[in-house]
Amino acid sequence: MYDIAAKEAFFQELREIDYLNILRIKTQACLPCGNPLDTSNYPRKPRGLGENEDRRFSLCCRLEGCRTRVTPASLRFFGRKVYSSWVVILAIDFVKELGLLGHISRQTIARWKDMWRDRLSDKNPFMLKARGFLLPGLPSCDSPGGFLSDFHFPEKSSWIPILKFFTP
Repeated sequence: MYDIAAKEAFFQELREIDYLNILRIKTQACLPCGNPLDTSNYPRKPRGLGENEDRRFSLCCRLEGCRTRVTPASLRFFGRKVYSSWVVILAIDFVKELGLLGHISRQTIARWKDMWRDRLSDKNPFMLKARGFLLPGLPSCDSPGGFLSDFHFPEKSSWIPILKFFTP
């Protein structure tokens, strides 16, 4: 059911989307000083991604002294979390089905549950916007699993829209 997460083609698609996003942002100038942005990728060792996923795409201002870093949203990485996006989104609902039981501590799962409960609450600005514009009529949920049927999960075509919706 969840075998897509183990396929290199899936990781390649996420990498390409992230790369196109970084190319789009690279055409813009540094916000503080107006100078060009240069590639400044940095190493990551996320859990739950393919072996080739060891670089986070990022940009850095060319001007010595400014060096403002610009790191756009990524479908491969979930913010500063050690685990990849798809793991953080799916693990609290499908930890057994994903084969992650015993690989992710109970404390980590508990922290993620708290994070999702806050992020998906009706008071969170993200969900207010999502309910008002993207997915009207959704019931309240405290985990991503409650929304997955709206994306036709687990069909292969649903994974990218799910990551785009939930990834910060």
